[in-house]
Amino acid sequence: MAGLLAPERPLVSRAPFRAPHHSASTAAIVGGGPGPRPGEASLAHRGVLLLDELPEFQRAALEALRQPLEDGMIAIARASGQALFPARFQLVATMNLCPCAGRGDPAAECSCSPQRLAAFRDKLSRALLDRFDLVVTVPRPRAVELAAGPSEPSQRVKARVEAARERLRKAAPLRTKAADELLTRAVERLPLSGRGRARVARVARTAAALVAADAVEPEHVAEALAYRSPKELAA
Repeated sequence: MAGLLAPERPLVSRAPFRAPHHSASTAAIVGGGPGPRPGEASLAHRGVLLLDELPEFQRAALEALRQPLEDGMIAIARASGQALFPARFQLVATMNLCPCAGRGDPAAECSCSPQRLAAFRDKLSRALLDRFDLVVTVPRPRAVELAAGPSEPSQRVKARVEAARERLRKAAPLRTKAADELLTRAVERLPLSGRGRARVARVARTAAALVAADAVEPEHVAEALAYRSPKELAA
């Protein structure tokens, strides 16, 4: 439909990976035009959509991703009718904690004014951040870490993930009473929406499956809660 496949390879044989530039318009991200044509979100269907420097994208384009992140589908309405494009993708995004990139780095000092920092954060709505299952702050690597040898091989990680997926497919572990109580307290004390609660429960279940646990324990829920929006984004 997008006309991007070569004639000699008319079928998609590998999961797509799309990484649009942050200057991309809303139509380029979710689709549109007089046609209309699919955007990057649909071209990443059953693959990965990478948004590098997330706050630099137009807010309208980011907000337009909320529907496909929930429904796996994009609906574009025109006077002549409606077009439906599939858009079930894994969203991966990167960003600095502030415009000058000094915030959160112990070796640097943030030079951003409170007004500039507030404007930077306003580009990302809580509703959008709430749709990320994992939000992780990655510190700048130290010299000893850059000089270190290879870590755990990807094949070993892949085998562990496949084993966890098989456990979840056969019989997903259930939360213990203590895990349920911790999740309930988190909803009462943290800015955790109903969607956020469901995502925490899902990540906790995955954490339990990765270690072959028979049930979802409080430590698995605590791990999932730690992957919610870091305090640096709200401080």
